[in-house]
Amino acid sequence: MIAGARPAAGRRPALLLVAVCAALFAALAPRPAGAHATVLSSTPRPGQELRTGPGVVVLTFSQALDIRLSRASVLAPDGRRFDQSSVSDQEIRVPVTSNAPGVYEVSWTSVSSFDGHTLSGGFRFGVDVSPAGAAVDAPLPGTGDLALAALRALEYAGLLLAVGLLLVLQLAALTPRLEWVRAGLPAALAVTAAAGMAVVLGEAMVAAGGPSPAAMAAYLGTGPAGWTRLGRVTAEVTALLVALRRPRLAVLPLGAALVALAAAGHAAAVPPVPLGVAVTVLHLASAGLWAGGILALAVQRPPGGWRAREGRRLLARFSPVALAAFSVTAATGVLQGAEELNGLGDIVATAYGQVLGLKAVAVLAMVPLSVLAWRRLFPAPRLEAALAVLVVAASALLAAFPLPPARLQEAEAAQAGPDAALALPSDGDLTMASSAGDVLVGLTLRPGRPGPNTAWLYVLPIGGLPAASGLNVTMTVAGRSPAVRRCGPACRAADLDLRGGESLAVGVSGAGTAAFRVPALPAPDARGVVERAQQVMHALRTYRLDETLLPAKVPLAVTYAFQAPDRLEYRVSGGGETVIVGQQQFSRDGPHAPWRAESLPAVQVPTFVWDGARAVAPRALTAGAGGETAQVVSFYEALDGLPVWFELSVDAEGLVEAAGMRAQAHFMTDRYYDFDTPLTIVPPTG
Repeated sequence: MIAGARPAAGRRPALLLVAVCAALFAALAPRPAGAHATVLSSTPRPGQELRTGPGVVVLTFSQALDIRLSRASVLAPDGRRFDQSSVSDQEIRVPVTSNAPGVYEVSWTSVSSFDGHTLSGGFRFGVDVSPAGAAVDAPLPGTGDLALAALRALEYAGLLLAVGLLLVLQLAALTPRLEWVRAGLPAALAVTAAAGMAVVLGEAMVAAGGPSPAAMAAYLGTGPAGWTRLGRVTAEVTALLVALRRPRLAVLPLGAALVALAAAGHAAAVPPVPLGVAVTVLHLASAGLWAGGILALAVQRPPGGWRAREGRRLLARFSPVALAAFSVTAATGVLQGAEELNGLGDIVATAYGQVLGLKAVAVLAMVPLSVLAWRRLFPAPRLEAALAVLVVAASALLAAFPLPPARLQEAEAAQAGPDAALALPSDGDLTMASSAGDVLVGLTLRPGRPGPNTAWLYVLPIGGLPAASGLNVTMTVAGRSPAVRRCGPACRAADLDLRGGESLAVGVSGAGTAAFRVPALPAPDARGVVERAQQVMHALRTYRLDETLLPAKVPLAVTYAFQAPDRLEYRVSGGGETVIVGQQQFSRDGPHAPWRAESLPAVQVPTFVWDGARAVAPRALTAGAGGETAQVVSFYEALDGLPVWFELSVDAEGLVEAAGMRAQAHFMTDRYYDFDTPLTIVPPTG
């Protein structure tokens, strides 16, 4: 609530405080790490089909585990259950002494040693059968999560109300004193302490897998996660005892409770931890001053009502504090919420986003009420308090979600990590590449024969793997739209039935469509064609090349001339020109600009863009006709660890007439001509 009637000049210090706090937060706020220990990889992979039993199932997690409480089991098709034999820092191993054919169910529960959060999940693999894919952590909270959320809402509301009551007591002590202001601090802290104890015991029970006193004591009695939870409850009880005798001194244990609450939450997994905890404490403290202050005002009864002099006097004192606290709370909340979503679409498409949207609507609904109170038109602290309670309840419910959308997508991508490599071709595949706008689209057909095939797509935008994770990819084949499944940040896959000759289109959200033409199947091996082209092209003494480079808004066009063993010249469409002779390079920015000379290592001529790595999966896309038509071949290379696709048009003599290169943010088309024609490259005159 923002109230009062100070002139604009009187609000400038508060506005300055808001600006400083927001700037500091934007500059210092750390990016969150994964807030739970989820599976990064597993052996076997989720959904993998094996020929024999695995012997041991190995799960690797994203965070350090509480080795006493993290656990996993495997249920075999014959009904036998196998439990973990060892839990190390980030790994759980389950020996499986079964070779029974069928589907094996893997279940796991991780307890993070960073923040004590518990996460459960599972997946399936098969022996001599093909199971369905993995089930990553459920995005919706369960019954136990909702029960804990209700208790958290009580604890949060009690903490915020306590902070707000302390603020109101301080404001009432200003001259002239407002003797009618009621404290009520012990009641708020009693609710806080009781709910806090219930939350901590509930979390311990979930981590222990049941009401085991020994396991619950192990969770709470050792490690930072348990210590901070016990410390929070201890601080809340201490604040209650102090408030019974000296209410204003309760601010010290109450501050300790806020620090412990932040340290026992997601901030404990944010590097650096002290900064992550400090930012969360800032958010909680500002929310206490703002929302807690509104709750504290709602329990007051000013003489004559809020429009009378006494009520207006308290509202006027609350105004600058509320303005600064609201701004800091909103800024920190928006930034923290944005980190948990993949985009605005998640607000509508996901349950987490819908709850977050409800929280945002409640906050926005408080703004006009604050304006009305500020203008002394309609002070309604009880109505604002009801909305504040809704905001607190939504915050508690958000904390109950096992994984927010952004963290869920990261978990899915990480869990599919081993499968993601399947989008890159290997020998025996048929592979091609194209582009959808500025997005690289590599297509690999496996097995590349008539009949059922899996189409593996490697989809990589300029923004790299983080940007690839959020791309929506569709596919159309001969008028049909098969289901496209996700297998990693840049990996997508679809099951097709091909005969050869089909048109295949890959649509990428916000980018465009990549078009492919499936050749006659099976496409012939073209390694011999590529090797012969290498020999013929590297035997050239002179040749010319016209090159076009995309995806720039204005395509870059370059004309080259090459003369073995170490001479070349090229002209750029923008007017620049360069001549290289041995170790001397001459450059100028335009046809009338002066030449600049410098010494560089000598270039090697001839050299080609596809040099430097072994060609993988070379296949002929066209067979040529009677030696008169050039044969088109495609293949893949990993150049310096980067995935690159090539398509060469090779004539009957083995000369490459055209070459296409497709890599991340690098779509190049080359036309070669004037092979071994008279050509002499000399240093420029003048």
